[in-house]
Order: sequence, then structure tokens, then C-alpha cells
Amino acid sequence: MKKSKLSIGLVTSFIAAMALSACGSKVTKNDSNVASFKYGDKELAVLTDEIYDDFLNSATGRQKYYDRVMEVLIRNAFQKDPTGSDTLKGVKKNYNQIVNEAKDNVKGSKQTAKQNAETNGTSYKTEWQAVLKEKGVKDEEELLQKYIYDLEKEQIEDWYYDEHEEELKSEYLGVTKDGKEVKTDASSRFPYHVRHILVKVEDGGSDYVRGTISSAQAKLLSNTVELLAQGVMTFGEVAQKKSEDSSASSYGDVGIMANAISGGKLGMVNEFQLGIYAYDAIKKNAETSKDVIDKGLALDQTLLGKETKETTDDKTVKQAFADRGIVEIPYSAFIELGDVAELEANWETGIPMPDNKAAVYPRNLLWNTYFNTHNIFVITNGKRSANAETIADTDPADIDRTESTYFGGGVDTYKKYDADPQTPEPINYSKLEGFKENVPGFTRTDERVLCDKQNNVIIGVRSQFGIHLMIVEKSAYDFADEVSLNDYYTTAIPGEPDYPTYKEGEKKGQDMETYVNFINSVNKSEYNTRAEAVRSAIKGFDSTYDYRLYAELTKNREKDFSESTNDLLSAIDDYIDVQRHKNNHDQEKGMFEVWQTYYELLLTQDSYRKATEKNRILPEGCKIGFTKGGVDKSNYEQGGKCYVK
Repeated sequence: MKKSKLSIGLVTSFIAAMALSACGSKVTKNDSNVASFKYGDKELAVLTDEIYDDFLNSATGRQKYYDRVMEVLIRNAFQKDPTGSDTLKGVKKNYNQIVNEAKDNVKGSKQTAKQNAETNGTSYKTEWQAVLKEKGVKDEEELLQKYIYDLEKEQIEDWYYDEHEEELKSEYLGVTKDGKEVKTDASSRFPYHVRHILVKVEDGGSDYVRGTISSAQAKLLSNTVELLAQGVMTFGEVAQKKSEDSSASSYGDVGIMANAISGGKLGMVNEFQLGIYAYDAIKKNAETSKDVIDKGLALDQTLLGKETKETTDDKTVKQAFADRGIVEIPYSAFIELGDVAELEANWETGIPMPDNKAAVYPRNLLWNTYFNTHNIFVITNGKRSANAETIADTDPADIDRTESTYFGGGVDTYKKYDADPQTPEPINYSKLEGFKENVPGFTRTDERVLCDKQNNVIIGVRSQFGIHLMIVEKSAYDFADEVSLNDYYTTAIPGEPDYPTYKEGEKKGQDMETYVNFINSVNKSEYNTRAEAVRSAIKGFDSTYDYRLYAELTKNREKDFSESTNDLLSAIDDYIDVQRHKNNHDQEKGMFEVWQTYYELLLTQDSYRKATEKNRILPEGCKIGFTKGGVDKSNYEQGGKCYVK
């Protein structure tokens, strides 16, 4: 007898698994190249060599073969024994339990059809057919089989994860416990745990020189930063009180952030997510990252794009952001923003207001000078330039805010703008609890940087939604800390034997501070929810996760499968190799493209902020017209430095 190669797609689900073993003796062939294979009183239809080969010569055919073979492998794992007993040790539900649950799901679908019929005034038959169509099946039996298979696959996925959790976690993190790079078939996602505060701004962020901010928004931004600088409240408490997004209810916690590309985009806006990556790679780890994972190349290349790819100005993405650096905004600019938020009337008698009068409102002069860019920034105690109080010729766009010559070094002083300016005592911002010294990446002895209570630098960025103030609770670089990256993303919960504890020091024996117990709670279910979020992230980082199941279920090929079936599996192996290569290429390409998109935005912004006749940032000193004192009125007339048509 000539063996026929099997096309699993034409067989019924229950007896398909039997076809994976030897061909058997009861085989007949008709003129349509279809053979029948009998197993007991069941009959199995299979395709012969000619049609089989045609299918494997197309990508669509190989995909269909893979899908059907996976279905058979998974069903076979539950049905090797006709009695329905388990074949995989550790699977939580046996076949009979799954069938009963699937039957309940069918009943639920019928109930849905009945309710839809009553609601829509249609017949039950019409609504039942709609349910079947939605599920991609023809009748009740096929629906039952679909539910059975979906539940079986879910069980196999969970079983595989339980058997390989540590291996999968290392791949997901990209590093082993001792910080070495993990080689894998899938691109790791480098998880970051982040908190943020959002102060919304309504202008959308596309006008880099004439942007406006409302009085209420200016006050909120100023007050939020002031609370952080005072250091009385934690970052989370300020987020809960001030943040204007849904994360406020969880103290600013945005969960696990990863560099997965979906639909050509990251999970969060570029400025937010890439700003954190760039800060972490460029500043925070400016020194230590040289020794991270083969001198830092693996992480930096994945997060900042491959060294060999170039941006529009012929720099690598990594070099472009490193050269650009991190902007430093003086704290006093935030304080003054709140103080002048409501100044809209011209206080200097006889000074003509420009046609576009909002452009010279003090809050908008400050907004456009310091905040209305999409650069990554930190907040320091650095001095303001002379431009803050004079109408100078130097345009703010030409000032390098990363240089100490701009700030002059030392402690900032701020003269409050009001109707009768006084010269107050200098405000020593260094004495505020939020400003920390010896911050990695900021080495000037006279400089302090705004941080949270745990000394995490507060990173800022402007997106189309407003100003984001962010801290990194745990990053892909933080594997050498007291709490390793591997321990931080534990899937155990406090009280379980495998939950990590401190091994030495004052905290020895105590539970580690991890993602799971990041928000302390008396409700254990919250810990379970966060632990499940870690599991889901680890299971979901590899878009080709099914291929892992396939490899596991076919690892004993020579023993378990017939010769012709092994030919089929080998063809599928080739298909999987191509798909994995494509997925990794798409991920790498997608990451670079979002980096380049962000960088090109910054280049566009720079060009708009250069001083030209029609498009320029007004000197910050133009706000002097809103105070009492001698002012050159010609500055506010047509052609003057403070005139905007």
C-alpha cells in the first residue's frame, strides 16, 4: 500500500488525532485524489500526494496546514486515550471537564440568540444563524467542537507556561538573573514599570512657537511641580491629587510598559514611551550601561534602533538622541508660570497690544520658551538667563539649555512679577526636599535635580495631550539592584513560598518590593490581579507563542508520527522559521520607525523655533510689559521684538 500524506483540514475533529499515527491498512482511493482511512467504525477523509503538494507550495496552504495540525496536536494531547483521560501531567482540566464547560458555552450562545430575538423582534432561527456565523461554524455540533478546542488550547497554553515560566520570563526581560543577554527566537520586550502625572493642555502640540495655555492649566502645572518639589507628598499622592487621566486612581501607576509594536505603533504615545527609553539609556545609565549586557549594546540597539540604520540627518538614532541630550528646565519657570497665569491686561499705560495679544501673555511667553517642545526634560535648580527679565536679542531657540553658561550655575533666584515688584530674598531651591544631588547623569556640583522620595528622577515631556511627568519604578537596566529584574516581575503573591524575600541586610526575610505588591493592599485579590498581569505580559510578548506549543507537542516525532506525517511537520518547520524571521524583522523595523518618527518631529520643531520674521519665539523678556516700570513701547509696535501680527 502506498502511504497517503494527510490533509488534516478535511477530517472531523474527534478522529483527526488518530491519523497522526501509522497509516493503517484500510485505505481506499477514488478518482478525486481523496482517500478514506478507517479507524474502527469511523471514516477519515485525506488528500493524496498531488493535492498535498499543491497546498504546501503556497503560503496560504502552509498556514492552513499549520492551523489544522496544531488543532490535531492539541486535541490529541487530550484524546490519546479514547476514555478521555489526561495525557499531559499538570493540565488543570481533563477532557470530560472541558466538554461539560463547552456544552455550557453552547447553552449560553443559545440563550444569547433567544435574548437577541426578543430584543430585535426577529426569529430565534435568524439570531441563532447570526451567532453561528459570528463564530465561523455551520451548526451546533461545530460550535461545540470550537468551544472544546478553544478550551483545550487555553489549557495547553497555561500548561506550557507553567512548565517553562522561568525560561519565558528571561526571554521576556531580555536578561538572565545575572544580567546576561538572552538569545531567543523572539524579540524581548524590555518591560518598564512607570508612573506618571498628566497635566492636560488643549492646543494639541503642533504649534511650537505660538502655542497657548489656559490660566487654569498654567496654575495646575505650576502647582503640581511645586508639590513635587516640596517633597511632603509622594509622587503617587501628587498623581492621585493632580493627574488628569485614569491612572490617578492608582497613584499614577500605568502598569507594565513594553516596546511591542502593534499596528506600527507603540502602546503609548512616542514622547511618553520613547522619552523614558531615551532618558534611561542616555542619562540615567550614562556610565553603568557601558557594562550592561555586552557593554550595553543589546539594550541600547533594541531601544534606540540598530547602529547601522541612519536618521534623516545621517546619525544613528542612538547617537542622535545622545547628542541631543536631556533639556534642563529651571524650577523657577514653573513657579513663575503659576504666578503670572492670570495676567492678560497690559499694565503699562500706553503700550499697544499686538494683534495676536495672547502671544505676549506672560504665561504663554513662558509656555513657548520652556515647555512647548517635545524634548525630554528634567527640572533643576539652575539659574535663568538674563532673557527672563530683559527683551534680549538672543532668541530662546538658539540657547543650549544643557550648558551651564545658560543658567550660570548655582542656586536660582526668582523675582515675582506683580503690580509693584519687590526684590525678595533669594529662594534656595536646593533646600526643597524634592531636589537631590549626585543624581546619575548630572554631574555639576552646583546642580540638583527634581526627584521623588525614592530618588527616581522626574522626567518630563510634552505630547499632544499635555505635559507628562514620569518616574521609572523599574527598567530593563535595573537588574543589579537589591531587587533584581527577575524578582521584581515575580508571578507569586506575598505569603506564597516562592515569593521573593530580601536575603541580607536590615530587611532580611521580609517580602521584596515588587510589581505585585507595588500598591500595598489588604485585598489579596489585587495582588492576584497584578500577578496575572505579569503572567499575561510574559505569555503575550512572543507573537509566535503557538510555535512553542507546536515544538513541544512534536518533540518525539520519530516515535509518535508516521513517515508521511513527519514530512508534513518538516514542511511546517520551514514555514515557522520564515514566520519567526518575519515577525522579528517587523518588530525591529517598527521600533526604528517610531524612533525616527519621534526624532523627525523634534527636527521639525527645531526648524519652526528658529528666529524668522514670520515664525519666531518671542523673547521671554516681553512679559516686562505687564509690569510697572519704564518700557520701550516700540518693542510692542509693528516691527518690534514683541509684536505678533
